[in-house]
Amino acid sequence: MNAAASSAGGGRRHLAIVKRVLRSPFTTLVLIGAGVLCGLHFPATAHALSPVAYAYLNLLKMVVLPFLVSSVIFSITSMVQDPQSAKYLGRVGIAVLIVSFVGVALSGSLAMVLEPGRIDDPQSRIELGKFINAQGTVSTDLELTLTPPPEAEETTGPLTIFLNLVPSNVFGSLASGDTIQVLLFCIFFGLAVGQVPRQSSMSFARGLDAVYRACIILTNWFIWALPLATFALIADQIASMGPEPLRLMGGFLLVMGLSSLCVFLASIAIVAARSGRGYWSTIKAFQPLLMVVITTRSTVASIPWIIELLVERLNFDQVVVELLAPLQAALLRTGAIFLYVSGVLFIAQLYGRTLSVPDLVLVGMSSALLALTTSGMAGLVILTQMSILCGYLKLPFEAAFILFVAVDAVSDTFMTIGSVCTVTASTAAIAPRSREAAQESSGMAEPLPAEAAQGSA
Repeated sequence: MNAAASSAGGGRRHLAIVKRVLRSPFTTLVLIGAGVLCGLHFPATAHALSPVAYAYLNLLKMVVLPFLVSSVIFSITSMVQDPQSAKYLGRVGIAVLIVSFVGVALSGSLAMVLEPGRIDDPQSRIELGKFINAQGTVSTDLELTLTPPPEAEETTGPLTIFLNLVPSNVFGSLASGDTIQVLLFCIFFGLAVGQVPRQSSMSFARGLDAVYRACIILTNWFIWALPLATFALIADQIASMGPEPLRLMGGFLLVMGLSSLCVFLASIAIVAARSGRGYWSTIKAFQPLLMVVITTRSTVASIPWIIELLVERLNFDQVVVELLAPLQAALLRTGAIFLYVSGVLFIAQLYGRTLSVPDLVLVGMSSALLALTTSGMAGLVILTQMSILCGYLKLPFEAAFILFVAVDAVSDTFMTIGSVCTVTASTAAIAPRSREAAQESSGMAEPLPAEAAQGSA
């Protein structure tokens, strides 16, 4: 018995050590660096590992929709039955305005100071021209696909975009993975279930809670192999790109990286202040979420880990977090703002165009508005939207688009980091801690002093 117990104890200790090593930020950095070196020096090996890595990526993504449906419907239902919950939704609108302003100001300032598109070296300009000309056939195809027919231009507008968010068949939206339509359905369905008497909706709520907890268990299982999948995916991306686009677009990637880094550090500070933890402790808690972001490059796929971080690790109120995290993931598009502002300024500097103050204001406002329409879009589709901003300023877009496509894997990673960190920080700033929510509930349940006095009388 003692031998068996000591053996089991030793196995648990070894498992805890492996878990600590895999979730260490140092391990993540080492594997990212190893993936870059593997992609540069052993491209055949990197491509051979990619099918297994992408299969693992599909495992991560398959949990997203059931997790989203169960958590949002359950949270909306609970908040409808709580009269104090409406105040959180009003704060989301304020968060959208603040994040849009900060995102435009941050990326615009860095692009104006660092001037990533300004190339004074004649040799660098020659190499840049050779790279674009080498993609000539691709450029021609993209130019054709980026030019919509006249009928499409007449029917496209804010009303059309809004109407496309309404699902005609929610099961079709679930099958196609249209997250925004699914989210809209969950919100309305949760509002309706909230009007059902508690005794009738209790069993349904328990079923949703069981689905939610099963998804949490699945994500905890899948996270074990995440560091190795991160290595394989980064190696494959670097092997596909090669070093030349990274060197030519180094200034643009520097602006994107610094913007994302500033948002990450600010988000850590906000979450640490709201959770009452130390700065380094909060960074360690963020590490699994960052690995998911780097691996999936998807804000939607990161939602379960945002909720797991805030609820399970940092003890924020579960009901509020489960509502705010998916909702803000659709509205706080910080990464797209970084891309549009810095990308347009990069193209203007590349072609020697000096933008006036009204032009800069137009770029900022248009980027903030256009970013709201990018939820659920892939990275390349988000890139094509930049042609709208360039069209306003009469800037050539098609040739420069080749450069952005070449470094899409890196810029998309920075975009996702910026958006996910913003959603996490905003949710932590709005949602109460579990202890605070319990105190508010107990305070509401207690009778007022006057009522207590009347009752005793």
